[in-house]
Amino acid sequence: MPLQSKIIIFFAFFLSIIVFQWAFFISHEEKVLKEEMAARGSVLVKTLAELSREPLLNFQISRLEMQIDSLKKEKDVLYARVVNSEFLVLADTRREQEGWIYSGTIALIPEIIFEERMLTVREPVIIMDSIYGMAEIVFSLDSFLNKINRSKMLFIVIFISELLLGIAFALFLEIQVIRPLHKIASGVEKISADSINKSLTVPGLPSMEILKVSKAIDNMRDKLRKNQDQLVSKTRLATMGKIGFNLAHEIRNPLEAISGAVEILSSGIEDSSQEYSYLEIIKEEINNLNDYLTEFLEFTKSEPGHRIDIRPSELIHDSLLLLGPLLKKHKIEVSDYSGYLQGLWHVDPSQMKRVILNILINSIEAISGPGRIDISINLYESSLGLTINDTGCGIIPENIDGVFDPYFSTKKNGSGIGLALSRKIVEQHEGSISISSNDVITNTTGTSVIIKIPIVEG
Repeated sequence: MPLQSKIIIFFAFFLSIIVFQWAFFISHEEKVLKEEMAARGSVLVKTLAELSREPLLNFQISRLEMQIDSLKKEKDVLYARVVNSEFLVLADTRREQEGWIYSGTIALIPEIIFEERMLTVREPVIIMDSIYGMAEIVFSLDSFLNKINRSKMLFIVIFISELLLGIAFALFLEIQVIRPLHKIASGVEKISADSINKSLTVPGLPSMEILKVSKAIDNMRDKLRKNQDQLVSKTRLATMGKIGFNLAHEIRNPLEAISGAVEILSSGIEDSSQEYSYLEIIKEEINNLNDYLTEFLEFTKSEPGHRIDIRPSELIHDSLLLLGPLLKKHKIEVSDYSGYLQGLWHVDPSQMKRVILNILINSIEAISGPGRIDISINLYESSLGLTINDTGCGIIPENIDGVFDPYFSTKKNGSGIGLALSRKIVEQHEGSISISSNDVITNTTGTSVIIKIPIVEG
């Protein structure tokens, strides 16, 4: 059942309960007021009957009139009278009625009679077990009916107010919850490979919780897209690794034979000859091919080598020591803050050093002329993050998503394997690597690389 239908049913049920409660309340109030008036009338008429015994027995009319007149002060009393056993009205608050014959019957027992707008109470006057007459008091029910009507009006006002509040609340739910949820549900159902990069748009004025749900779905979609990209990349790497392993060995064996033959030929040729220069070019290209095959074969490794607990600052120190001459040559200043935050990585030092060297070399190549590289360590929940920022030319937005893909390179002589291999190494250490560039908000250029590896606890 749709949420909208459930809300309507609940609202109708809620209003039914309110109507039932108020009906019960008014009925109960009417019953209580009647009992109260009946009890009050019974007390008054019984008192009048008791006080009327002696005057009735002695036919003291003036005394009866005094007792009758005292009832005029009582609230809601229309009239009162005392009738003898011969049905003669001896005393009445309405003087004009005295002396008239009572047209009704003498009450033999106490009587309480509710009519449309009046309450009549009667009490027989009993002397020595004989009925000598009757006392009667008639009350107006106007105040009683006014109270009931006020309660009914109050109920109508409250009911209409609650109805309007309910309608307002239903509209509020419709605008802030139901419509946005329906839009989100429709958007989730329409998620496909073509729309995976599109964000959900929530119409109207959704609540904060709905916005959080929408944002969570967008985040989930982003993670799905990234996981999909990573899965495709890993599949490519795995396929390339299998092909590369066989291909590299097939190529390396002839290269070793060629390299040996070049060494033999070089031993019999003068260093200054043109033939020797050609042989040196061949040797250099053989070395380049060997280096390329070495990088290519790294993809076939499924797990890191020997891991130890080591501070990231030590890996940074060794890498900067190795790249010191190159940094000096390009007039690049390095600000190393990696030693300020202590923490350990459990990694293969040689592989992680290779990752750091690759990133630093990319930064050096991206800086044309004097520049700066900033290195820092930050704590990210259960991970220790190494951040490397440079002031180089940066990466254009269209290329950011592809920098970790194998064979993707913007360099003239780049192989496109370095960052792909770096990500593979980092992920094999249960970590992550991300890259950003060219911040439009701060109007800065350069590239920022963050490597996150789980911190060693203890």
